This record gives sequence, C-alpha cells and structure tokens, in this order.
Amino acid sequence: MVEPRLSPQWFVSMKPLAKPAIDAVKKGKIKFYPARWTKVYLDWMENIRDWCISRQIWWGHRIPVYYCKNCAEGGHKEIKIQNSNLRNNGRHGIIVSKVRPEKCPECAGADIEQDPDVLDTWFSSWLWPFSTFGWPKDTPESRYFYPTDSLVTAQEIIFFWVARMIMAGLEFRGDIPFRNVYIHGTVRDITGTKMSKSLGNTIDPLDMIAKYGTDALRFSIISITAQGQDVYLSESRFELGRNFANKLWNASRFILAGIKDEYANTDMCAFFKAESLTLPERWILSRLYSTLDYVGRCLEQYKFNEAANAIYEFIWHEFCDWYIEISKATAGERVSQVILYKVLEKSLRMLHPFMPFITEEIWQKLPRGKDQSGRSVMAQPWPHVQKNIISAEAEESMESIIRLVTAIRNIRSVWGIEPRTEVPAIINVQNAHEEKLLVGNASLVMRMAKLSDLKIGKHPRPKNAATGIEGGMEIYVPLEGLIDFEKERQRLGRDLSKMESEMKGLNGRLKDKNFLSKAPEEVIGKQRQRKAELAGQISKLKDSIKEVDA
Repeated sequence: MVEPRLSPQWFVSMKPLAKPAIDAVKKGKIKFYPARWTKVYLDWMENIRDWCISRQIWWGHRIPVYYCKNCAEGGHKEIKIQNSNLRNNGRHGIIVSKVRPEKCPECAGADIEQDPDVLDTWFSSWLWPFSTFGWPKDTPESRYFYPTDSLVTAQEIIFFWVARMIMAGLEFRGDIPFRNVYIHGTVRDITGTKMSKSLGNTIDPLDMIAKYGTDALRFSIISITAQGQDVYLSESRFELGRNFANKLWNASRFILAGIKDEYANTDMCAFFKAESLTLPERWILSRLYSTLDYVGRCLEQYKFNEAANAIYEFIWHEFCDWYIEISKATAGERVSQVILYKVLEKSLRMLHPFMPFITEEIWQKLPRGKDQSGRSVMAQPWPHVQKNIISAEAEESMESIIRLVTAIRNIRSVWGIEPRTEVPAIINVQNAHEEKLLVGNASLVMRMAKLSDLKIGKHPRPKNAATGIEGGMEIYVPLEGLIDFEKERQRLGRDLSKMESEMKGLNGRLKDKNFLSKAPEEVIGKQRQRKAELAGQISKLKDSIKEVDA
C-alpha cells in the first residue's frame, strides 16, 4: 500500500456557489424545520470561506493529479494541463487531468503515478442527490426523483453536507436538490450524555427489536422526539410502543370477530346522513376525523411526535377505552359494527407510517372492497377528512359524560368500592342544557359507572356521601352500607401519613442545591411532577377524611 503523502492543497472558491444557495433559502424554495436553523445556515453561507478539497483519509474520490517521474527528475519547467480549468502550481512533472493519462504530454514518458490523496469526504457527498441516479447521464430515475421532497439530517452537518448539496445541485443540475430540511435532535442517554460507542452508553436497536418489537421501537422513539429537540432515551421508553401494539392487536381481534364483508363498501358520508346515530357514535366519528385532520397538519409541519401522540390518544383512550366498551352493549347491531370497522380501517391507514408491520398484519385480515382486495395498506390513500361529520357539540357533550363517569369511578376507587358493586348516585346540575344531556344519556352513565340508581336535578347532599365536582355538576355517592366508616378512617389516615412523609422528602430534595446542580433536568422534572401529583392526592385524602367524619 502506498503511504499517503501531503499533496498540493487545491482550493475551490465557494463564494460564486454560495449566492444562489443563499437566495434559494431566502426566497423560501428550501425551508428548514425547525425554522431557527435557517439563521444558522445563512450565517455559514454569508461568511463562507474557500474550500480545501483534499484531506488525508483512505476513502473517497482520488484527486485528479498525476506525476510524471521522468519530467520531475529531468527538470522540465512546464507541464501541459489536460481537460481541466485548474492550473499547475509550479511543481515539475504534475498533470491535472479528468482521465488518467497514458503518457506524459511533455516527454511522452509512461512512468506516471496518481496522487494517493482523496478529495474531501464532503466533496463526494455533495453530489449524492444526483450521482445516485446516474448523473451525469440523463436517466428516468433522475428525472423522477430530482429534486426530492425532504432531507432528514443532523444539525452539525448543516454546512458540511446540507449547504454543499444545495450548492452542487444548483451548479450542476440547475435546481435545488430538496425542498424541506428536517433537523433532528441528538440521541442522549437518560443522564443527558450523548450516546456514542466510545462511551459505551448506546442502546442497540436490534436488541430492543428482539425484546419489544420493531413497531414498538419505531413508535416509541417518534413519540418522544419533539421537533428539533434532543432525545433522552432509556430502555423503559420502548414499553410504551409495545403496550400500544398489544392494545391495538387485542382491540382489532375483538372487532374482527363481528364485522362482515358488506361493511367494506359502506360510504361513510351517506351512512352518517341516513342513520340516526347516538351521541357516542357521533362522538367517535367526529373524534376520528378531528384527529385525522390534526395529524395531517402535524405531518405537514414535521411535528412527528405530536402526530404520533394524537393517534395514540385517539386509538387507546377514546376508541378502545370508551367507544369499544360502550359498543359492547349493542354488540351485533349493524350500525355499531359498521362504525367499529370504519374507525379501525381508517385508523390503520393513519397509523401505518408510524407502525408499518402490525398495521399491515391487521389490514390483511380486514374485509375490503373488490378494488382493494389483496392490496397492502401502504398502497392505500391517506384517509379523507369528512369535515361534515366533525361536530364540536358532539365532542363537548360526550366529553362531559366521560368526565362525569370518570369522576364517579374515581370516587369508587378512593373508597375501595368493588368494581362489580353497583352504587346509587345523585347529580346536581346547574343549567337546563346539562340536565337535558344527562337525562338523555342516563342509561349510558349508569352502565359505564356501574350505578344501581341515578337521580339528576337539584337534590340536597345526603348524609355519609362521598362528593365530587366536575364542571358545573356536583356528584354525591351515598356510602351507607357500602363501607365500614371506622376502618375507612384508619385507612385514610395511614395513606395520608405515608404521602405526607414522601412529600417531606421531595421538598428536601428539591431544595438541595447540590441535587439541583448535578441531577439531569429530566430527573428533576420527574421529581417536580411527583410533587404535584402528591399534592393533589393529599388534598383529595383530606377531603375524604372530612366526608367520613361528616
């Protein structure tokens, strides 16, 4: 192997190349996400320096410089330059040529060797957007894919790669190489240290895939990666994606057990107009299209984590936790089954870019129309937003019902009432609209909250009743006959003492300057979050103790 030696340093003046690249960004032809990186790009480009195109590394394009040993030894003072605008630098026996010369143009000698140095890595990389498609030949791939839509890269190579690709594209192809540049954050460990092999603090993605699944890894990372922000990664993060995949799989199995082939050809717009839908049915369809609309806008703005979390919230908490549970009361009815099928089918299409494998697996089990038979979910169009189905009124009304049921469930949990035990409840409402809403959906509230009796209107607070407030509604759950009040006093007292002790420890830690200066921000944030949670729990316990003593 020839040992590399320092060759003449060839420089390219960057200023003529920089101006078109500056204009392309200033005129909005190329946009950066987050937008703050635009200034970083322009600062580099408006203060640009000449570019050294030779560097001592073992890979890359070898520089087009050759040496005639005969001329160098014979002392020739001039050398001809072939096929190049570069000039020789005064050294004897130097030939700069686009193609390897067979013989020296001066002495006709054949004892010629190429310089072992290579062009700078970025010199090769700036050609990437079009050299990969056969350039300088005019290929179908190049015509189709150039310019591309988006580049995803890191902040540290905005100048070394992003800027140079833009300059090369405008210089050699006469057009920008891409329209959008998404700058992602740096992956760090849970302590905030940048992950690197040399430090040994990396997480092997193949290990995580083997343990949690490919979709779990993909979705988890996307959901915690805010635009332009660093990612603090630990293995426990991947549990979110795994649990979500399990939730989706189990919900899909339940839905698939009841759907029929005919549902695939149902036109949602016509279906919505023709059927007299209940509040939960109108709500879940409205939430589907509201979520779809929001996710679409997030993707357009490169806010991938917000899109992922919106899908997660809709599928897990709204569709699975509420609508599927509500639909079990009408299992087998056509309207309910059509809605279950349609929401699942559109949710799979919406989720597919984030979790491609499980969505494809479930998609292949769905009944579909003849025109879609056997087609992959990746070949489907993005779901159309039916704005006429979106209803703020339906969403607000159902949210009121959900908050009420949740409040009653919380009362049951605080007082240790068995989930299967039905209890009576009294709801005092402040206005006619709330009363009408609750009366019209009383059977739904009773079923979801496990109530034996429900009174709605204006009633006095009964003795020995647990209370709750939700919006303008006062909730009373009579406890007589349900609990042993003396035992409950003792239990609540123990819980309060334990929580107050934990709160004391947290307060001390958060006042410790040594802890605050050395602990990672994420750890400090979790401590503060726990303090807020404890404060809320302590307040509720004190209220419960007052109710027992009332």
